[in-house]
Amino acid sequence: SNSRVTLILNNGRVIGDSYIDENQIDLLENHSDREEFIEALQTGFGWSSRYSSSVNQQQLYVAIRDNNEISPNVIRIAVPYTYLDQAIESLDLSILLVAMVALLVATIASGVAANYTYSSIAELANAASNLASGSLKKSSIKALPTERVDEFGNVARSISQISEDLKSQINLLAKQRDQFGLVLDDLGEGIMVADKAGEVTYCNEQFLEILSKEDLVGNQIKDIGIKSIQSLYKKTKRTKSADIEFEIENSDRTTKWVLASMNQSKTTKEFILVIHDITQLRQLSSMRRDFISNVSHELRTPVSVIRANSETLLQGALDDKKQAKVFSKAILHNSERLSEMVSDLLDLSRIEHGELKLIIEETDLKESIDQVIDSLKHLGKKKNISIKCNCPKKPQLVLADKKALERILTNLIDNAFKYSEENSVIEISTKTKKKEDYVVVTITDSGKGISDEDKPLIFDRFFRTAEARASEKKGSGLGLAIVKNLANSLNGDVGVRNAPQKGSEFWFSLPVSK
Repeated sequence: SNSRVTLILNNGRVIGDSYIDENQIDLLENHSDREEFIEALQTGFGWSSRYSSSVNQQQLYVAIRDNNEISPNVIRIAVPYTYLDQAIESLDLSILLVAMVALLVATIASGVAANYTYSSIAELANAASNLASGSLKKSSIKALPTERVDEFGNVARSISQISEDLKSQINLLAKQRDQFGLVLDDLGEGIMVADKAGEVTYCNEQFLEILSKEDLVGNQIKDIGIKSIQSLYKKTKRTKSADIEFEIENSDRTTKWVLASMNQSKTTKEFILVIHDITQLRQLSSMRRDFISNVSHELRTPVSVIRANSETLLQGALDDKKQAKVFSKAILHNSERLSEMVSDLLDLSRIEHGELKLIIEETDLKESIDQVIDSLKHLGKKKNISIKCNCPKKPQLVLADKKALERILTNLIDNAFKYSEENSVIEISTKTKKKEDYVVVTITDSGKGISDEDKPLIFDRFFRTAEARASEKKGSGLGLAIVKNLANSLNGDVGVRNAPQKGSEFWFSLPVSK
C-alpha cells in the first residue's frame, strides 16, 4: 500500500508506524509540533502537506482523534504526492480526502471491532481455562456474553451450561465422598490407603485411634513406626495380599492386639490396609480356655470321688454297713456339689445372656434381709456364728427384683458363714447415699481376709482363694460371679474390702425407689 499509518499518543510520542520496525519506533522524533496532530487534538480532524525526512518524500498527512475522552490518541495517514498525482488524474482532491477520512474511520472501526472480538474471545478463553482447571470461578462464568445471538453467544451458553453441569457433578461427588467417609468411620475398622510408592493418601479415625497415631497422610508406610506393618507391607509387595496379628503398647502401658490385612489393587497398584482391634476377642478366647479348664478341674474332683466310692462299694464294701455309710455319704455330698455347680452354671449363663427375666419394682430391702437371715441362721450353729443386722427399723425401699436381691444376699451371707471363725458375729448394715440415690448393703465376716492380689479376681467364675482351695470348703466357685452379674443387672455395683479389724467386707449397691 502507498499509505503510511501512524499511531500517536496525546503527548506526541509515536507508538506505532506501518513503515518503521517496532525496535526503531523509539528513535522517531516527537510529533507534538505537527500541524495535523495539533489540529486533530483540537477539532478531531486535521491535515497538512510537507516533506518527510523519514521516507524522503513529499507527503499529505490526514489525522483524526479517537473517542477516548480521558487520554485521546491520534491516528494519522500519510500519502506520498507521487500517488496523489496519479489520483488527481482521475479523481478530485476532495474526493481523495473523503476517501482518506473513510479509510481512517474504517481503520478505527475495524480496531474497535477487533478489540470487541478479542475481548469476547478472551472471556470465552478465560472461562474455558477455568473449567479445565476445575476452579469454576463465578466471576468468569457470569461475564460470558450469553445474551448474544451470534456464534459467540452460542459458545458462551454452552460453556455456561457445562459449568452448571460440572458444579452439579462436583457437588454430587462431594456428597458421596462425605457419605462414604461417614460409612468408613462407622465401620469400626481401621482403614488406610497408600499409593503404589507407599505414601499414605487416606486413613480413617479408627485407624489412627487403634494405633494411637496422629494424622499419617503424606507419610511413607515405612515411617509409621510399627515394625509389623512394615513387614506386612514388604510381604504384600511380593504376594499382593498378606495378614498378620501383632501386639502394641498403648500410652497407658496396657497392650492391644491388632489383626492387620493388606492387599494391593491390581488396577491402581494402591495398598489397602484394614486393621481390627482384637484385644477383646483375645480376652474372650482366653476366658473361654480358662473356663473350660476351670470347669474340667471343678468337675473332676467330685466325679472322681463318686467313681472311687462307687467302685469301692461294688468291690465288697456294701457288706460293711459302717464303711458303706461313709462311702454313700461321700457320693451324696459330691453329687450335691455337682448338682449345685451345674445349677449355678446354668443360672450364670442365663444372667450373662440376659435370659433371666427380672421384674424390677419397689422392694423392701429390710424385709428381704430378714427373710434371708431366717433361712440361713442355722448354718452358724455348728461354729456358734451369729448374725447381727444394723439396719433401720423402718422399710428401706429399693428398685430391684425380689428373687434376684435375695439370691445376692443368700450367696454373700452363705459365703460369710463359710469363712468366719468360730464364736464370731456376721454383721449386716445398710447405708443410704442420698447424693447418689443408692443404698449400700455391707456384709462383714471375721475370716482371714482377702489379699490385695486376689481382690480383682474374687468375683470371677471359679476363682477361689488359696485358703478356700486348701480347706476344700463346699462351693461351686460361681457364687460371687452370680452376685456380681445380678447386681449389675439391677443397675447396681459390687465390691470387697478388708474389714477395719479382721475379715472382709463384701458390699453391693441398689438404686433407691423415689
